Amino acid sequence: MAKQARSLRTHELVLDAAAAEFVRHGYPRANLQHVAARTGLTKGALYAHFASKEHLARALTGHLDEVVDELLARHTDGGLPAPERLRALCCALAERVESDVRFNAALRLVTDEAQSAPEPPRLAADLRALAAGGGDALAEPVSAESLADLAVVILVGAYCTAPDPERRGLAGRVRGLWDTVDRSRTADGGQAVEETATR
Repeated sequence: MAKQARSLRTHELVLDAAAAEFVRHGYPRANLQHVAARTGLTKGALYAHFASKEHLARALTGHLDEVVDELLARHTDGGLPAPERLRALCCALAERVESDVRFNAALRLVTDEAQSAPEPPRLAADLRALAAGGGDALAEPVSAESLADLAVVILVGAYCTAPDPERRGLAGRVRGLWDTVDRSRTADGGQAVEETATR
C-alpha cells in the first residue's frame, strides 16, 4: 500500500514537472531530461510512469478536457443569455490557467497544435455549443458561431499574448476584454458587435 501511494505521488510529481516544462517550452522544445531533473528521477524511472513525451502530453490534455467539461456543466444552465454564459466560462477558464499549471500546459499544447491541425480544437466546438444552447435569441446578424469565435479570440488571444509563461493576470485581461465588448455593445445598442460580426 505504501509503495502504491509513493508511486501515485511520483506520478503526480511527474505530471506537474512536465506541465511546467510544456508551459515554458511548448511540446517540440520540451525536454524530458529537464522533467526528470525537476523530479529527481532518472530518465528511466520517468519512463516507468510515462512511456513518452506524447503520453505526458495526452495525460495533460485529458486533464483539460475534464476541467472544460466540469466548467461547461456549471455554465450551461442558470438562465443567463449566451453572451453572459460565454463570458463567465472564459473568465473561469482564465482563472484556472492561473491556478492550475496542468491546465495551463494543456491549453498551451492545444493552442500550439491547433495551428497545424485540420480541425479546430474541441474547446472551440464546446464554446459554440454553449453559445447555441439555451434557445435565447441573439441579435441578428450575430450568430452563435460568431459569438463563440469571439470567445475563443478573447481567451486564446489573451493567453497567447500574455507576457509570461505562467500567464499571471490572465483572468483580469480576459475580463477587461469582455468589458470592452460589453461597453461597445451597450454604447451602440449592439450595433458595434453586429457590424463586426458581419465583416
